[in-house]
Amino acid sequence: MSEQLWTERAPEYPLECDHCHYPIPGEPEESDDGRFCSVACREAAADNSTMTDPHAYKRVATGIEPIDSLVPNGIPADSFLLLLGDEGTRRAELEIELAWRALERGEPAVVVSFANPPTATLERFYQNGWNVLPALENDRLRIVDCYTHRLDDRDAFLDHRNEWTAFVGEAAEDAIIEVRDPSDRRELTNSLYGALDDLEMNETGLVTLDSLDELETLLQDRQVHDLVKDIRATVCKARFVPVVAAASTASDGEYPESEYVFDGIVDLRLDDQHAPDARLKQLAVRKLIGAQTLPQWVTYEYEPARGLFAFGGNGETPQKYDLGNGTQQQPQTR
Repeated sequence: MSEQLWTERAPEYPLECDHCHYPIPGEPEESDDGRFCSVACREAAADNSTMTDPHAYKRVATGIEPIDSLVPNGIPADSFLLLLGDEGTRRAELEIELAWRALERGEPAVVVSFANPPTATLERFYQNGWNVLPALENDRLRIVDCYTHRLDDRDAFLDHRNEWTAFVGEAAEDAIIEVRDPSDRRELTNSLYGALDDLEMNETGLVTLDSLDELETLLQDRQVHDLVKDIRATVCKARFVPVVAAASTASDGEYPESEYVFDGIVDLRLDDQHAPDARLKQLAVRKLIGAQTLPQWVTYEYEPARGLFAFGGNGETPQKYDLGNGTQQQPQTR
């Protein structure tokens, strides 16, 4: 958010701290290094530890039209988001597209896969026309493999891959982190944190978990709950790296009811009431802590390469949103 916007929204705070970059609510603490909101910021600046402008990384425009139209100022980067939807709403495509849009922005991504082997996870990108080989070679993508070691005959799986699958597996070999026992929470989280460290993911990038339904088959309900809390604290809140997980509304697990565990919930549904001859796909933001959201359903569809896009009457939500003070604000990117 620009200084101009802060001034418009809070004209009584016209000054910005030269350390934390937030408005100075009272008389500034001044020194030869600048003006500060507090003694703590003044002393930190004297130690040459001035912070990066937080507005540069604290909000994310996903690049996915149906979502960005409902969150006009961007998603807080310290969010743990749940994509909760019916079968057929293309949750998997949305999750993989979120990772691709991060790579497209030049940021790193980590995909934690419980439901598919790494080559199948990478194939999801290719099915959409999104070539991830450069990201693998440029060290911007990691696959945390929580699937392969659960196979009864892992060697048979590797031996029977076709030429393309074998090529992709070899090209991605250095980017794959194998988890031998994904039911071991410590091994799972250590593998994830190791991937984040390898990619130097602080204040940048995205993590996806595919999927909570499959994870629930490995862990008891309470363990899933605790795992989400641990990842939320260590990845989202400490590093300012958003995490996105998907789950089906058909699941019997407790996580859909445990709304306080998630910072944001995006509901996806199939609607046949407004178009009797079609089952329309719609999404809405049920909640998103720390962000302004539009309270409506957006109809969307999917095309390879293009990804998810809004269409129709309620899909024509403007990308700009009136903040209520005569100004309009675009989503901010990191």
